[in-house]
Amino acid sequence: MELTRIRRTMLVVLGAVLTVGGCTSGTAGKAGGTAGAPTTPAAGPAAVPMMDDITAVFENSATVPQYAYITDLHDGCGYTAGWIGFCSQSGDMLALVKSYNAAAPHNVLAKYTTVLQRLADSGSDDTGALGEAFVRDWKKAALDPAFRRLQIQVGHDTYLTPAMKLSAQEGVKSELGLENLFDTALMMGPAPDDCDGMVKIAHETDKTLGGNPASGVNEAKWLARYNTVRQKHMKHPCTPGRESDWPQAVDRSQALGELADRGEWDLKAPLTVGADFKMTISSPQD
Repeated sequence: MELTRIRRTMLVVLGAVLTVGGCTSGTAGKAGGTAGAPTTPAAGPAAVPMMDDITAVFENSATVPQYAYITDLHDGCGYTAGWIGFCSQSGDMLALVKSYNAAAPHNVLAKYTTVLQRLADSGSDDTGALGEAFVRDWKKAALDPAFRRLQIQVGHDTYLTPAMKLSAQEGVKSELGLENLFDTALMMGPAPDDCDGMVKIAHETDKTLGGNPASGVNEAKWLARYNTVRQKHMKHPCTPGRESDWPQAVDRSQALGELADRGEWDLKAPLTVGADFKMTISSPQD
């Protein structure tokens, strides 16, 4: 199976650290189809490690985050590395390294900050600029528990926090619904001006259905339409440079749709991620 680490070009500006302790976990039903939509507030802290592990399945074909992963997929992102596929071209890798510098000023990646800044500012996918030792140093940094924690934190700040805000606005209350928004944000962009991004797809879904769960539309019905709209954007993206790779990643949306069909609204373990992935997460962990 071909890996699908394919995301938008973006410059990351980190917000506050995500706090999930104040969220209330949903008690979702197990019925399939549109009858299984939950009615309680969503996404408590117990669900977040499962969402992180689903990301690991999509990004690394693994059931736990792969912090040491790094490669050049030749997809315009430069080096793609770590749990969510931080990109040297887009700016989220730079944000991660800057956070690591603040926590551990003499870390092994600190010396690459200037080059990463230049690559992000110019949107360059040149991996040669980082030198041959960068891959080795990334893997060395991944042995540090502080760096692993920061990978999760930066990923949450950049992609999960906007997804949680949008889920509240749209009235999405299930853990699975939030996972759909989170995965779209991570892959296709979290901002309102991302032409194929999470916000755009949600608004198109609202327009098609004449509303959203907050206004009374059944969440399962809304989520099914959201996935249809998302797949349309994946197959025919307006984001430059994604015409060839995003259509290959439709299995991410399909896998999440299969979870809805099985009524897995609460994302409880054991959870099998289907479509082309066919991997079971038994013990969610970061």
